[in-house]
Amino acid sequence: MAIFHLEFKIVKRSEGMSSCRKAAYHARCKITDDRTGNTYDFSHRSDLFHHQILAPASAPSHIIESSTTLWNEVERVERQKDGQTARYFDVAIPCELNNEDKIKLVLDYCQKNFVDKGMIADIAFHDLDSQNPHAHVMLTLKPITAEGFGKKDRSWNDKKNVIKWRESWATFANHYLAAAGSNERIDHRSIEIQHNEALENATITLDVEEKALWIAKAALTSRPAMQRIPRAKWNSQTARQQRAAEQAVRDELKQEAVATYNTFKDLDLQIVVDLNSFTVSELPEPVEIILTDTGSQSASAEQKPVLVAPSPHTRTKLKTSSSPTPRAIKRAPVKSKRKQVQPQKESIFKRFTLLVAEFFKERFIWAKKKPAPVSVDADHDKRIAENYVFDEVQGINVPRAEYERRARFNSDSYSPTQEEIRRFPSRPEKAKTNADNSVSFTPSMPPEYTGKSRVPKLRPPGYRHNRDYESHK
Repeated sequence: MAIFHLEFKIVKRSEGMSSCRKAAYHARCKITDDRTGNTYDFSHRSDLFHHQILAPASAPSHIIESSTTLWNEVERVERQKDGQTARYFDVAIPCELNNEDKIKLVLDYCQKNFVDKGMIADIAFHDLDSQNPHAHVMLTLKPITAEGFGKKDRSWNDKKNVIKWRESWATFANHYLAAAGSNERIDHRSIEIQHNEALENATITLDVEEKALWIAKAALTSRPAMQRIPRAKWNSQTARQQRAAEQAVRDELKQEAVATYNTFKDLDLQIVVDLNSFTVSELPEPVEIILTDTGSQSASAEQKPVLVAPSPHTRTKLKTSSSPTPRAIKRAPVKSKRKQVQPQKESIFKRFTLLVAEFFKERFIWAKKKPAPVSVDADHDKRIAENYVFDEVQGINVPRAEYERRARFNSDSYSPTQEEIRRFPSRPEKAKTNADNSVSFTPSMPPEYTGKSRVPKLRPPGYRHNRDYESHK
């Protein structure tokens, strides 16, 4: 089965990595790093199927003649002691393709996404004849021209590029799978995202055939993602048991998806859900079912049953009719008493109740629920009606005496009662003193100020005596 695996990493000197060593490991060859003098030899491995270098047309031929010359040149032009020298990734190739198409798929993908932008791609194909065909690709971080490598293109390090490259690989692989006549497809997104998308699309679509396809997709992706096993642990017993268990779950869900599609592609959308056991029955004609009480005493007559979705990765039983085909059921006459249908032993698919409630709600037959008996105390209601009044301003029930007192106080004709006057007496008035109005408060003027000029004049002592003395002289 075709699977999606594509992971990008960077060769960093700060982590003790060398692009020459990584290239030697991928190409299963012997390379000596001219910068450090270290020799890396992986020629004893025998799983290399094909090796090829893709480069832009402007790249000098002496640089791309082999992996040794290419990555020694990359190490030489990188001056920083803790710099980054290459980007590399490994990708899983679909087993459904023949070896020629596997190689061509990877070459087309690298040419379109990397080489056309100025990168050099060093590609090594491993295990193409096994159940794990894959390729290792190393990419340069600097664009190549006729003069050699230039400065690093920082736009290639944008994290959004990784998402685009992963999506592009899924597109290329699915195109080759379709051309090969295979029904397998891969998706660059996680299993959880694919499952949620299937639920959403099945909800909004109105076509029965399309609904069945999305329901089958939801059944197929209702599983945990497979865990990656490092190459060093491939042959261990624990890893084999883990992979076998994961593949068994995947294969079982694949069969369930096919059965789900075949079941619902001709469904006439006339169904009823049993909320207590989470089972679904197909009916020859729409009927009304009254559910028994479940113990809830606070339910009202207008309350509708609520579907609670089971937890993920659980099974839901589907009831099917004993008739051979749904169309035969549709033509069958309506009987007064329908025979109880026994559920199938095996599960059709998981989380079925949630899907049915969303997918078929435009013609979904809701089962009506009996109103729960509510104990009514007539005497209690009578006491409440007599002693309390609903206050529209406060929005609560207030005592009737308090409500009437406030209403009387707010009326235009309000006058305090004797009790209110006694409780809140007015402030006593102070007694007025008898004033003598005959007394004049106008001050009298001295005689010397009663002449023409009432302004007092300031004279030094002995002024008059000196004036008389001068006049007698």
